[in-house]
Amino acid sequence: MAVIDDVARLAGVSKATASRALSGRGSVADATRQRVLKAAAALDFRASPAAVSLATGRTGAIGVLAPAIDTWYVSTLLRGIAEAALAHDLDIVLYDLGRGAAMRERVFERFLQRHHIDALISTTFALTHREVSRLASIGIPAVALGDGAAGVRSWCLDDERAGTLATEHLLSLGHRRIVHVGGSTVLDESLFAAERLRERGYQRAMRAAGLEPMPTLLHDPTADASYSHALELLRSPDRPRAVFAATDEIAMGILLAARTLGLRVPFDLSVVGVDDHAYAAAFDLTTVRQDPREHGERVVDWLVADLAAPSGDTTHTLIDPELVPRGSVAPA
Repeated sequence: MAVIDDVARLAGVSKATASRALSGRGSVADATRQRVLKAAAALDFRASPAAVSLATGRTGAIGVLAPAIDTWYVSTLLRGIAEAALAHDLDIVLYDLGRGAAMRERVFERFLQRHHIDALISTTFALTHREVSRLASIGIPAVALGDGAAGVRSWCLDDERAGTLATEHLLSLGHRRIVHVGGSTVLDESLFAAERLRERGYQRAMRAAGLEPMPTLLHDPTADASYSHALELLRSPDRPRAVFAATDEIAMGILLAARTLGLRVPFDLSVVGVDDHAYAAAFDLTTVRQDPREHGERVVDWLVADLAAPSGDTTHTLIDPELVPRGSVAPA
């Protein structure tokens, strides 16, 4: 197997110059770089990851913290992150936090200390001040896709506005008794920050209309859990005529339960979700749109640029929600 000395000898340069030419870092004349690359190809040279890391101080990997990776939003977000990382020749290290605090604590106390990554992306939840400080102390820059955190560049859907927009749409059609079905707040509530903000938007819209918000119904944010709970909710003699669901997966479970019970959507029940899930159009679901795949691509592109030239940018960007009207709502 060829080593860097063989490449340098064939190209007629020093080992240091060959290393700079192959890594793309440092000042090397274009003609020299091409000569080194040609020599590396002729020798079928493959740089050792450990050697590259030692020479550059980089691992070539980005870590991703993600709770509930079985949800459509997170899995689609991860797809966008992975595709963008591949385009930048980066590996992804995934830390699945599940739905509780224990794994999150373990990741920050143990795994990140190993320095297997160059930077970290947190998804769908806000990093705490303590977590941001810990990352800074071990030299790992972070960026967030979710609720903002001091000292970290972040983006997220304006979730409170999304809740307000969905509720206002139902109110504009004459609905007054609107139930909100949200995501689980069991164990670590910070992992479901988006759902809490959407609930706040629902409450804001109801109070602005002179109505008292109804208590939010909580369960795991999956279609299966939503279906089971919706069967009970919709069998009640005092059942709601309109529902704002915190996610499309929750909304789909409600639509399936309504069909099981013989309720006609939207005439007997109006439903609005959030996400514009891949199956939302097939369910004819009115929803508030966001694009997690594009969000993932955007954050990786920004992070790669910031690793090359640190900007110190710690702003929080809210992405405007967009209402997508379909056939799951009707006038009261």
